[in-house]
Amino acid sequence: MKHYIAIAGNIGAGKTVISKKLAKHFDWQLYQEPFQENPYLRDYYNDMTKWAFKCEMFFLGRRLQDHLEILESANVTIQDRCIYEGAEIFVKNLYLNGHLAETDWQNYNNLYQSIKKTITPPDLIVYVKSSTDRCLKNINKRNRNVEFHMSSDYIANLNKLYEEWIKSFDLCPILIADADNNEFKYVENDFVNLANQIQDSLEKQITKQ
Repeated sequence: MKHYIAIAGNIGAGKTVISKKLAKHFDWQLYQEPFQENPYLRDYYNDMTKWAFKCEMFFLGRRLQDHLEILESANVTIQDRCIYEGAEIFVKNLYLNGHLAETDWQNYNNLYQSIKKTITPPDLIVYVKSSTDRCLKNINKRNRNVEFHMSSDYIANLNKLYEEWIKSFDLCPILIADADNNEFKYVENDFVNLANQIQDSLEKQITKQ
């Protein structure tokens, strides 16, 4: 049976590793985050205020395109970061910290809210929960040039918004993957337990239908 699973989580939480391992484990189609494809990203990290709106509009459009393609696909699909995160965590954080003008925030959010009402949500969101310290450790380990200037305050603010979003989001079931107390990348038993939880959650949904 077709399913659509989204993996959500902060920068450095480990969601990309989990997405790739799950896709391989279950032989699911993988939609990776369009990180490298965003032409504004390097400029954005050098000057968030100047480039925030253009950068996030690219992500919104691309994630909408991916979302619609996934819904039309006959395959079981796993997506690395979903359309909801961009708006409700990253863009909101830019606005709250003065990097996005009120008018730009209103225009973006009005468009997002309209999109949100019209699209079918995933069958399951897996939220990879990770502390700020662990996220920063992973960010430093992978050594991406555009991420050099990320501060602990920036990651902490995103984590706070993630927690608020997870508590209020009710469009589909959410499974929390505790990345602080599990080694999904290196310990096979931790990963298999998560994979089994995901499978159980999807099977329960089928039973309810």
